[in-house]
Amino acid sequence: LDDNPVVIDVREPDEFARGAIPGAVNIPRGVLEFELKQHPVLNCEPHPVVVMPEQPIYLYCRSGGRSALAAASLQTMGFANVWSLAGGYCAWESQGHPVSIVA
Repeated sequence: LDDNPVVIDVREPDEFARGAIPGAVNIPRGVLEFELKQHPVLNCEPHPVVVMPEQPIYLYCRSGGRSALAAASLQTMGFANVWSLAGGYCAWESQGHPVSIVA
């Protein structure tokens, strides 16, 4: 990942609370397109994902399915550098990468 990546967890809030990739913002898949700019987690502040559509955006979910769909949707919306984490949070955690408990 880049030094200051935009990482979006597209799982549901209860999943996110049980563990997440450090620094990730939780925007559930079901509301991603509608709430990207005004999501409460972003405190209605301009976020790099909104201001810089060329900036790399990394998406993940539990196993990779929801994040792959979210990546395709963001690409359709004009975000050119979108990535979906293959295997999702399960793969990240099982490979020993750092995680944080949000709850």
